[in-house]
Amino acid sequence: MEAGNRQVLLLFEKGGSREMSSPHDGDGELHLAFAIRGEALPSWEAWVAENGVAVEEKRTWPLGGHSIYFRDPDRHLIEIATPGIWSIY
Repeated sequence: MEAGNRQVLLLFEKGGSREMSSPHDGDGELHLAFAIRGEALPSWEAWVAENGVAVEEKRTWPLGGHSIYFRDPDRHLIEIATPGIWSIY
């Protein structure tokens, strides 16, 4: 589903995948990413640290983007991502 000129929103129905082991089945621990401006990353990192949230990974992508990953209370993987993680973002 297109959600603007540079964004994509994917929604998966629980149990809707033919492959029940697929991470796109809408069940269990899921991955959700939020796009932020590059200059906002330090503020997000500080917020995560101040709130005692454990960062699972920090990644610098080949195109220069950065992502930080952590879990929400339901164990979903949350990604905060700056431009430069893909050729289209």
